[in-house]
This record gives sequence, C-alpha cells and structure tokens, in this order.
Amino acid sequence: MSLNAVSKHILVLERAKLVRRRKEGRDHYLSYRPEPLDEAAQWIEHTRNFWASRLDTLEMLLREEDDQR
Repeated sequence: MSLNAVSKHILVLERAKLVRRRKEGRDHYLSYRPEPLDEAAQWIEHTRNFWASRLDTLEMLLREEDDQR
C-alpha cells in the first residue's frame, strides 16, 4: 500500500473521530478512540429494539386478522 493511500485512510478515520493524531516534529502519533463506535453500537441497538417491537406488533395484528377470516 502506498504512503498516499495510507494517508487517505487515516484522514477518513480522523474525520470519523476514530483516531487522534499528535505531531511531534516530523513524527505523527495516532491513537484509537472507541467512543464513536460505542455511540454507533448504542444507536444500532436502540433502532433494532424499536423495529423489532414494531414488527412483532404488526405480526400479531396480521395473525389476528387471519384468524378472524
């Protein structure tokens, strides 16, 4: 992988706030930040629970409708 390609990948990670860059002279030090992924995981879990509940209710209503026919 070229240095240019690595730099572009790191820039994407920085924009997503998944890494933090610290410069000392010509050296660049990167550190991983897990918080944005934790926030995404919480949002995904909340959304999954929301839709699972809604779809379970829809399934129950459709079954009741089928039973009435």
